[in-house]
Amino acid sequence: MCYEVPPHLDNTLESDVLHESVSENASVLLQKARHYIEFGETHAAVDSLQRAVEIDADFGDAWHLLATVLQQIGDADHARQCFKKAASLLSDRPEIWLQLGTLEFSQERYRDARAALKKYASLGGSDSDALLMLAKAAFRLADCDTVLFATAEVLKADENQYEAWELRGICQARKGRYNAAVMSLNMALELHPSSVYALNTVGDLCYEEENYERALDFYRSSLAAQWDQPRILFRVATSLWMIGRWQAAIPLFEEYVQLEPEDPRGWNNLGVALREKGEVKRAIECYQHALELDPDFEIAQRNIETAKNKQVAL
Repeated sequence: MCYEVPPHLDNTLESDVLHESVSENASVLLQKARHYIEFGETHAAVDSLQRAVEIDADFGDAWHLLATVLQQIGDADHARQCFKKAASLLSDRPEIWLQLGTLEFSQERYRDARAALKKYASLGGSDSDALLMLAKAAFRLADCDTVLFATAEVLKADENQYEAWELRGICQARKGRYNAAVMSLNMALELHPSSVYALNTVGDLCYEEENYERALDFYRSSLAAQWDQPRILFRVATSLWMIGRWQAAIPLFEEYVQLEPEDPRGWNNLGVALREKGEVKRAIECYQHALELDPDFEIAQRNIETAKNKQVAL
C-alpha cells in the first residue's frame, strides 16, 4: 500500500531540504575562504564570503570572517557593517563585540565604541587592553561611571597600569572624590614619573572651581615630578595668593617672571603680592612693566592707581 505525502507536509520537506542545501553551499564557501586566507589570497576570500552571505543571509560565521578580512585590507566602512550584522546574528560572542568596538575606537567613533565594548564586558570579556579602551572611549564622552567601572576591572588584573590610574583619578576628582583622586594620581605618577597630565588636569579642574587648596595638592605633586612647568608655577603662586598666603607666593611669582618675562599677568600678580607685603615701589614697577607689555591690561591699570594712592598715603 502506498501513502501520499500531504501537500502541506510535502512543501515543508522541500523547504527543509532547500535550507539544508543552502547552508551546505554557504558552509563550503566559508571553508574555501579560510583556505584562501591561509594562502594570503584575501580578495578571493572576500569574494567567496560575499557569495556565502548572498546564499545565506543569516550565516553569522561568514559575516564575521568577512568583516575581519575587510578590516585587514583597510575597508573599514564595509567591515563595520559586516561586524554589526555578525553581532546581530551571534550576539553572545564577545570576540565580535570586541572587534567591532576596536574598529569604532580606531575611527574615533567613541559613542559606538563604548556601546560595543560595554556589550563585550557584559558577556564576560576581561581583556585588560579592551577594558582600558572602553575606559578611554567613555572618558572622551565624560562618562565617569563607565570609566570607574572599566578601570577597576583593569586594575584587578594589572595594578601597574598607569593609564587606568590616571583616568580613574581624573574621574574621581570630577565626582568630587578628591582624596581618592589624589591616591589614584599618585599611583599613576609612581608608575610613570614623567606623566603629569592627570595631576595638571585635576589641578585645573579644582582651580577653575576656585578650590585653591585642592588645586595646590595636585599642582605641587606635578611640580615635584617635573619642575619646569611655568604655567603650573603661575597657578601655584596664584592659588597661594588666593588663600591668603601671599608671602609664600612672592618667590614663585618672581621665578615665574624670570621664566616668562613677556607675560604681563606674572608681573601684575607679583605686583599685587609685593603691595600686600608693603613694597609699594616695587609693586608699581611691576605694574608698569605689565602695562609696557600690554597697555590695555585693565587690571594692571587699576592696580597701579591703587598702589600710587597708597604710596601717597604713606
